[in-house]
Order: sequence, then C-alpha cells, then structure tokens
Amino acid sequence: AAALREHQVDCLLVAPGAGDTGEGIVTRTDLLDALTDGGLGRDAPVGPLASRPLLAVRADEVLFQALVTMTEHHVERVVVRDGEGHALGTLGMAEVLAHYASSSHLISLRLARAQTVDDIAEAARGMADLVRQLHAQGAKMSYLMEMVSALNSRILARVFAQVVPARFHDRICLLVLGSEGRREQILKTDQDNALVLADGFEWDGLPAAMDAFSAALERIGYPPCPGQVMVNNPHWRLTVSQWRERIGQWARVADGQTALDLAITLDARPVAGNAALYEPLQPAMRELGKDAILLRYLAEAALSKGNPLTWLGQVRETGGRADIKRGGVFPLVHGLRTLALKHGIAHRNSFDRCAALVAAHAMDTELGRDVPQALAVLMRLRLGQQLADLDAGLPPGNGVDVAALRRLDRELLRDALRVVNAFKDHVQSVFHVGG
Repeated sequence: AAALREHQVDCLLVAPGAGDTGEGIVTRTDLLDALTDGGLGRDAPVGPLASRPLLAVRADEVLFQALVTMTEHHVERVVVRDGEGHALGTLGMAEVLAHYASSSHLISLRLARAQTVDDIAEAARGMADLVRQLHAQGAKMSYLMEMVSALNSRILARVFAQVVPARFHDRICLLVLGSEGRREQILKTDQDNALVLADGFEWDGLPAAMDAFSAALERIGYPPCPGQVMVNNPHWRLTVSQWRERIGQWARVADGQTALDLAITLDARPVAGNAALYEPLQPAMRELGKDAILLRYLAEAALSKGNPLTWLGQVRETGGRADIKRGGVFPLVHGLRTLALKHGIAHRNSFDRCAALVAAHAMDTELGRDVPQALAVLMRLRLGQQLADLDAGLPPGNGVDVAALRRLDRELLRDALRVVNAFKDHVQSVFHVGG
C-alpha cells in the first residue's frame, strides 16, 4: 500500500515466488480488501494476493488490441511489454476507453451479470450498435472481428452455462464452426455449432438441453442454420471416438457432402465446456491433408463460384446487388482453408492462414500480400451494406449495391475481385482442378 501511495499508481506487478506460475498483479482494491475484510496484517506477504497469469500486449500493438484482450478475458488491466518481453507498465480499461470510446465493456459487464437467457439477450442487443460504432470509427476489419468474436464467445458460453449443469461441463465441449470458428463473424448469422462428448458420457437430458440451447440462441438473434449444423441435431453431437470415426469416414468417402462437412469442421473452435476433449481430434483432421482426392473436392468448391467481375472490368449485379460473399469472400476463405489443410497449418483465421502459407513458401509474397487486403475490402464493403440495410429496415444480406458505393470503393472492389481471380488461378494450379 505504501508503494502504491509513493508512486501514485493503483496496481503493482509482483515477482514470482516459490511455487508461483509467474509474475502476478495486485491492485489497490486487492490490498484494501485484504487489510479490511481479509484479516491480513500490514506485514503479511503480498504474493498470495496477486492475480496470475498476467495478460499482456506488446508495446507496438494498436490500442484496439488491448481492448480486445481485456474484453475476451474479462479483465480490467493488461501489462504492456517491449519486444524482449520486459514489462513497461500497465494499461487499464478506463484508460483505453478514454481514447477509444466503445460500448464493448458495457456489453461484457452485462453478460457477466446475466442470470437468465433474457438477460443475455438484453446484453447482446447492443452488438449491432457496437459494430456500427467501430465501423464508423474506421476500425480495421481484423480488430473488429476479434472484438465481436470475443463477445460472441462470451454469449455462447453464458447460454451453455444456463442449459448444461456445471457437473457436466468437464464432459462436454461446445464448438463453434464456420465464420465464428474463424473469428470472422461480425453481424449475427446462422448458428453453426457442434458438441464433443467424453467417451462413455451419458445424460438423458442432453437432447432437451441442446434444444433449449439452440432455441435460446434464436431468441438472442442467431437464426437456425438452414443445413441444421447445430447441437440440437444428433449428427453434430458426437463422442470423441465417434468424431474419430467420422473423420475416418471423411477419408474413405470423398464426395461433395464430405467436403462440405469437413470444410465447416476445419474451422471449429472450443468456446465452452472442456476444450481438452477437442484437442486429440485436431491432428486427426490435419492428417486428411494427405488425401489428394479429398483435397481436390475441397479445391473444386473454391473454384465453383462465379466472379461478379466481367471481362470488361465491370461488376455484374443481380437484382441491383453484387453477391460479393459468393463470388469473392467464399473463394478466398475456402481456398485458404484448403491450402492450409494441405500444408498442415493449424490456424483457423483466414488472415493467419494466409500469413502461415507465405511463411511456409506455399504462396508467393505478392499474392500473400494481396489476398488479405482483398478479403478485408470485401468484408468491409459487405458490412457497410449490411449496416445500411439494417438502418433501412431490411434484412442484411451478402449483396452490395455497387452504384451506391463511393468511386474509390468501386475501384477497390474491382481490384479485390481481380485478386480473387488470381488466387483461384493459384488454387487451380496447386490442386490441378478445373475452374
């Protein structure tokens, strides 16, 4: 407490003692609570009061990354480290919000306090406004997706805790698939989730609980998946051994449906329950990258969607809109997913996959620079149109009104679609499939 007063700070870093897992942090509130309510004397050691492990950001990272880290881990302060890992100081939530006003922390607090599904739905109602605010402030798409993903994961974990008794949490792992698994979902889209169950786990209430889970997500604003890729579908509720068998079946029966199921599962990310149940399945899925026939089925899907860019350099529209998800985002995302599987890359996020492919010399530097830039442009333009549609009382879709774009954005869209064509040529040459 004396050190806090002397240096006029509200927290101190605590060096690790014997048996400690690393450095810790102790705040003024920790000390006051210990002295007043905890019955500790003024000469008691400070080590046991410290919170561990420390969460940190690098000094060269953008401020928004600190906000994402604090939101994801539900903490009020992070340590700032230099390139060699030395602590330079700490950064608090209040300090970040003073520079980058955001309602994300308010949503996070409401989620932490939520006691019912209605409470969770009320907290989640602010998500669209948060996206609109950050988009208007020019937040990079990658940071915006990370922030939304962190909050979505909190929402799903809170709903999971509502419908699954705590005594079963170590026997179940909740996975999010598709764009949410890749941390690329921004506005609420279809539910895509699955369960990994411990071998031998039996609970008669599981089907009803998963029905309640899917219904709760629908109430919160996540529509049901048209393809029924949800935990209320027994097809996506398997034990570890059953998942291993399913993965083996994917290797034996390479067809279009196999490729579809595998593609969405390759993006799986644990968000609740026991994540360790999923760990042994990841190397098994990466082994599928050695199956040339299966890879061809996956690659063909990346090439099957037509590009809205015409030979004359115009953007083709249907019903006044250009579907840039089908003709732009999907070929990039799915092509990167397929290349990552071929080269044994474990990353889920498309931008991370692209960087890893370049590092593995599986994609040339120029294309590896252009692809993430094009993907970010396509995602930004789609999001802008979706927000405009919401403001107009329309359901958000994947089509963009090209005529309504600024001239610069129309040029960026054309450039991005040219990159899509170049990337599809790369996928075609790697897997020797037709376009």
